[in-house]
Amino acid sequence: MAHSFEALAALVAIVLIFSPYFYRLKTSSTTHKFPPGPKPIPILGNAHQLPPEYQWRAFAQWAEIYGDIFYFKIFRKPAMVITSVIAAHELMEKRSSKYSDRPRTVVLTELMRFEPNLSVLRYGAQWRRHRKWFQSAFQVKSSQDNHRPLVLRNARWLLSLILENPDEFSGATMLEIAYGHPATSPDDTLMRLADDTITKGFTIGGSGSSIIDFIPALRHVPSWMPGARVQRMSRELSHVVRSLYDIPYDRVKNAMANGTARRSFLSSLLEEASGKGSLTEEIEHDIKGAAAQIRCLAGTETTVSTIITFILAMVLYPEVAKKAQAEVDAVVGHSRLPDFDDRASLPYLECVVKEVFRWGCPVPLALAHQSVSDDEYRGYHIPAGTVIIPDIWQVAMMRNSTIYPDPERFSPERFENLDADTMAKIDPTKIVFGFGRRICPGRTFGDSTVWLAFVSMLSVFDIRKARDAAGQEITPAPDFSDGLIRHPPSFKCDITPRSSKAAELIALANVD
Repeated sequence: MAHSFEALAALVAIVLIFSPYFYRLKTSSTTHKFPPGPKPIPILGNAHQLPPEYQWRAFAQWAEIYGDIFYFKIFRKPAMVITSVIAAHELMEKRSSKYSDRPRTVVLTELMRFEPNLSVLRYGAQWRRHRKWFQSAFQVKSSQDNHRPLVLRNARWLLSLILENPDEFSGATMLEIAYGHPATSPDDTLMRLADDTITKGFTIGGSGSSIIDFIPALRHVPSWMPGARVQRMSRELSHVVRSLYDIPYDRVKNAMANGTARRSFLSSLLEEASGKGSLTEEIEHDIKGAAAQIRCLAGTETTVSTIITFILAMVLYPEVAKKAQAEVDAVVGHSRLPDFDDRASLPYLECVVKEVFRWGCPVPLALAHQSVSDDEYRGYHIPAGTVIIPDIWQVAMMRNSTIYPDPERFSPERFENLDADTMAKIDPTKIVFGFGRRICPGRTFGDSTVWLAFVSMLSVFDIRKARDAAGQEITPAPDFSDGLIRHPPSFKCDITPRSSKAAELIALANVD
């Protein structure tokens, strides 16, 4: 509650201090017809109507009133939420040149110093440079093939960690790709540094979660003032962030100088830039940020969330687990662990992957885009600088009962026996990774990583409901947390090897 009182005090101070600033801005009405939406009030716009938590639920209610696109203001900043696949594709895919910018992220990049960061870089030359690096690292087939042994090895490690630290699987893989650093323990120094940074960063809040992102002048408010919690915590975290960027970077550079560096994203970029004679201070700064983002911000948390959601689904829907296991057993057998070559022969598991992404929806609100110029859509005016928020979770995308009957139920069968055109329209994997030029460059890697985690667990583990002291089954609630990345809260379950042979495979995999 203390934070609430601080926030209220800060809001009152903002209104009093910054009123002259707002009134100096253009306030006269225009003849433009904007998309429908809630009526704003002076100064605040619609900021007072946005709940601090579970905003996608509020957007679902607004969508029922205003339709699949609606417009509002956060103070003076125009914003528009998109809640249908059709509108998302028409604007962010077909008109991607107009909707590929990002809003300014004061807290994340200027206070926490998570920069440079491809996810929130403004549209321009620096963004294109980072995008090219990430495309080369994750979308080119030769790079994907190079990553597969790492993913396989860490998936085997996951099987031995599953009861204690399933999150280490994704983190270890990303750390090795970024820096060539094989994490041999959950207590690895770089693993802990990255995990602590991510945890503290999400505690402070993601892009657009603070009033400072909409009134950048507030970043100068002294950290000792009431209501300055974000300023205080962000500046404290910034020192940790720089350590995360600098320590592994310096290690790789020293290893390269000594001829002992392992092949990695960072070493490859440094070699390329040095070979071209283009390793300027600016490029070196960009390379350092790009490598850090792979471990810290490039999909690690969404992968963890997706794996935990899968476990929850298997607990709540044992018939799905049994059907998927039967398919895996028929293809893989019981004498080995699955690998990527098995994927084409496991169509039902493919449906399970899609349903986990739909049902769990790890990123309910995609990172906001921003329009770079004025535009017209359906007769409505969309001004330059409008924040565009794709609501992935919302009814029209993932919870539309017309597209997905009985949407609250976990049912992989909804994706079976569909023709290619229908699948393309409703496939969650075409939605959860974003849209247009801002689509996640690691989407293929992320998809294959969670697939391997799922099939590996199904092959050797039975995942069931836990039982209480009286022997009664404990049924966890299908709830999810709030935040930039949502995940199920802690729940009890029973994960055991399916047989003595399965236990042997787990032990051998850990030795390897």
